[in-house]
Amino acid sequence: MIMIIEPYPAAINAIERRLTEMGKESRIKDVLKKAANETATVAKERIHKDTKEMYTIKSGAFKKSDVVKKAPTSRNLVATITVKGEPVGVKKGYQSRANGKRKGASAMVLRSGTMKELTINESGSVYKAFVATMKNDNGNDHEGIFQRVPGKKMKSNPEKKAIKEIVSLSKSKAAEIAYQRKGLYTEFQAELTFRLLKHMNDVIGG
Repeated sequence: MIMIIEPYPAAINAIERRLTEMGKESRIKDVLKKAANETATVAKERIHKDTKEMYTIKSGAFKKSDVVKKAPTSRNLVATITVKGEPVGVKKGYQSRANGKRKGASAMVLRSGTMKELTINESGSVYKAFVATMKNDNGNDHEGIFQRVPGKKMKSNPEKKAIKEIVSLSKSKAAEIAYQRKGLYTEFQAELTFRLLKHMNDVIGG
């Protein structure tokens, strides 16, 4: 997810006209840069907070440092917010429950949802998820929630069905959905407009 923090062209034009009228046209870039930078700082915190409120994603799996702000410069007056991250294993990243004697492992991704048993029904067979420790791509032990894959065999043992780890949304996708559903674009534009006017008035008053 990459979000750009920049004002509407109409807002930029209005600021430019007002500062030019006051003989302060040389300060236009300063006003735009400060407003974009401050709004991006607010956006960085808000995106992390709202994503954590919408999803059960754990703090260790989604840190504030995963939301990266790139400040504007005199040459590029646009600020950006970037959220990166591969799909997160359900066991590591989200609220989950280990399998029992009768029930498979369960997970709850949305905070507004419920804990659901993770199963696959295929050709009359039920494949229940289970917690296990496997080797990851680097050869290290990795605990996760896994499940047999219908129709796919293990390379090392063709008599058995392959196993895959169950993953959920990536940090980037979770943040993108939270951003859209909570209407943060409109809020950030309002914040940006407020800060543009504040810094314009500071320049005029100074």
